[in-house]
Amino acid sequence: MFKAIADDISKAINTPYNITSKVKVTGGDINQAYRVSNGEQYFFVKINEKHCLENFQTEAFSLDHLINNRQLKVPKVICYGETLDHSYLVLEFLEMHTSASSNTDSDFFELGKAIAHLHNDNQQAEFGWPEDNYIGTTPQLNNYKQNWSVFFSENRIGYQLRLLADKGVVLGDIDELVHICQQFLASHHPIPCLVHGDLWQGNVAFVDKFPCLYDPACYYADREVDIAMTELFGRLPDSFYQGYNSTYPLDKNYNLRKNLYNGYHILNHANLFAGIYIDQAKTFIKEVKKIS
Repeated sequence: MFKAIADDISKAINTPYNITSKVKVTGGDINQAYRVSNGEQYFFVKINEKHCLENFQTEAFSLDHLINNRQLKVPKVICYGETLDHSYLVLEFLEMHTSASSNTDSDFFELGKAIAHLHNDNQQAEFGWPEDNYIGTTPQLNNYKQNWSVFFSENRIGYQLRLLADKGVVLGDIDELVHICQQFLASHHPIPCLVHGDLWQGNVAFVDKFPCLYDPACYYADREVDIAMTELFGRLPDSFYQGYNSTYPLDKNYNLRKNLYNGYHILNHANLFAGIYIDQAKTFIKEVKKIS
């Protein structure tokens, strides 16, 4: 397998490349991950089953869009492909510092500013993305829509509820819940902008004090979905939000919408992992019904 990956790297960098060492590294819960080397040049390699090639293709597409932002460090896509039994994605290897304790308030302030620039500099006419992609291993529907309330309620909340229903977990009348979400967002008219899509503390880091993003699930959305998610699985330091608001202040009603936006990720975790996340999804749906 690694011989085939090395051959693909050689083609991508237009130089013969032989893998002489490979070290398994933390790559999340979904993929196996390795740091490979020829003794001089390092790359980061994600590996999964062969059917996951599309996941890697869509991730590469998102990374290629994020890398255009000069305020952020994003790993460069080298190549992706498949062997007889596996699929893989090869990225530039970056020495990342991910622990909040190893980075300063100033670092997170700059991260906030960088995300604000990403949201402000990459705007679009419609909500969606040129292709469907994935949030974790769950398909993420991205067909373009002009109306944000329709896009989010149907493509995010409604789709996740249907996936759960297919597994026998029925949390309510899906059409009714989608309608409630749409009506709640109907008076909110954000500008479609490029979002990371999976922006929690596990997907941000620093490279030589420079803000870094990875593992994206990009689409054009209300920018608030990114900021909301930074508060879902352990809030980022206050300096992050100070940096963001110093550059592109959030709408005063952001706090009214963030729990709804984070409901998408709660439902996705229920679909991916079941268990306690089903209970969290039930609690979320109870809150949705209260806003009708």
